[in-house]
Amino acid sequence: MVKPYQKPNINPDMGVTVFEPETMANILKVQGKRKLFVIGAESLTWELDGKKLADYFIEIVKKLDVPVVATGHSYKYVSEKLGKDKVTMMSLINITQRLSDPNWKGIDGNGQYDMAIFGGHIVFYVSQTLSNLKNFTTYLRTIDLDKFSHPNARFSLANLNDEEWKDFLEKLTVKL
Repeated sequence: MVKPYQKPNINPDMGVTVFEPETMANILKVQGKRKLFVIGAESLTWELDGKKLADYFIEIVKKLDVPVVATGHSYKYVSEKLGKDKVTMMSLINITQRLSDPNWKGIDGNGQYDMAIFGGHIVFYVSQTLSNLKNFTTYLRTIDLDKFSHPNARFSLANLNDEEWKDFLEKLTVKL
């Protein structure tokens, strides 16, 4: 078991740490009928060998063919790459509240999501989002693709250095 990046998050109901890109690819492909990817503004700040983290997430979105919520100032960049019809701008707090509402009809009006994938968010901020969703939803699986272990996500990565993270994301993209 990986120790959470934020130690106060150690609790009896902890998510699973995924170590292999193949396993994460299978989870992303097989589980969940209605998926949503929430891309944060930090994805524009973090770079792995000169490539923006947002670009890795955009590749994953294209492979999974899922709608995107872009938070903060990531909307402009992500919508230019994916098209405005594929991306919705919303704050992390707003999308958290909507995902917590079992009656929300989703961005497209076709119903609530059963999987939310997160990436590119400030650690302590997304940790609280994942805690909220874990404790107040029964229908939603959460996944975090940032390089930190998030025990409040159903599935997250281990605490990785940048090289390991880049390798994981590249392999994940190929496996999808």
